[in-house]
Amino acid sequence: MPLTGFPNGISSFGNAVFGSLGIGNVYYVVNTTSTTAYKEMLKRYGGFRYEDGSKILHPHTSTASTVTLNGLKSALAATVEDRNDYVVVMGANSTYYIDAALALNKKNVHIVCPAGMGYDYGATNAARIQQITASTAIFAMSDASIEIAGLYLKGYADASVITLAATSYAPNIHHNTFPLIWSSSPNPTIACSGDGGAWGNVAYRNWFISQAGDNVTCAALITVGSSATGAKCSHNEITIGDGNILTVGIQNSAVKGATDFNIFSESGGAAVSSGGTITKAIAIHATGSAKGNRGAVGTTQMLNGGTSAHSYCDNIGGVTGDAGQATQLES
Repeated sequence: MPLTGFPNGISSFGNAVFGSLGIGNVYYVVNTTSTTAYKEMLKRYGGFRYEDGSKILHPHTSTASTVTLNGLKSALAATVEDRNDYVVVMGANSTYYIDAALALNKKNVHIVCPAGMGYDYGATNAARIQQITASTAIFAMSDASIEIAGLYLKGYADASVITLAATSYAPNIHHNTFPLIWSSSPNPTIACSGDGGAWGNVAYRNWFISQAGDNVTCAALITVGSSATGAKCSHNEITIGDGNILTVGIQNSAVKGATDFNIFSESGGAAVSSGGTITKAIAIHATGSAKGNRGAVGTTQMLNGGTSAHSYCDNIGGVTGDAGQATQLES
């Protein structure tokens, strides 16, 4: 029976009604290894469909080597552009393994894990998504106003985790944790092409932290192109250790871009066991700005680019006097 056959819509199943807020269909992804939760979700949503015929529940079955049933993919495929649909990923004790990039190609679609929310920076590991195919991202975004939130995103070694095509305007990528898996020559964890990221927040309140790799150099963790006008990267935490070297933390080359209130740590620096190196925490366009950033990094390692006396305000490095004042440009 479609949901319209119930007088209170989704609330007939004990859930809040969101229609008055303009929320479209809500699709649930559940890991079948969560036996009890899966059974309960089957009782609640199994066999039920929305009036457009799409299934509410999307089970996901996978191992570290094989994906048998990709509920994440099927749920995203069920969404409709501009309907403001949500894909809700349920928490799971086991990882959601995937073997292909998940296409985010419909405007105004959200994929979130509410159970992973609560931290100022990053997400819990309530829902872990891990890519098992080499050179493949977890998410390939190609449309505008798309949200990714509350997820623990473990990419394949050296591969980007989220890619944004030139048509990916006004993204909202927030409160996710990115364990960095580096091997030889890592790609940016979040990589924007062309206009990708323009007029939006490419990264907001995410946590990036070294997990695998030793003495590996990564050119940049987040990259935004000059044509991504107004792109923002704000309130993120970046932690580099294990001898790894991050040449540039946030490379926001956007015209009129803003790179604000981010936190950086070298884990004590290269001279310390399990320490790392951040050569430059932030690099920006001449028209960009960097405000309120904090870096537990060595001298002259905070800022690069911008325009002297105009681009910087209230940025502080880990060395006394390394403040990157508005009247001084770090190089």
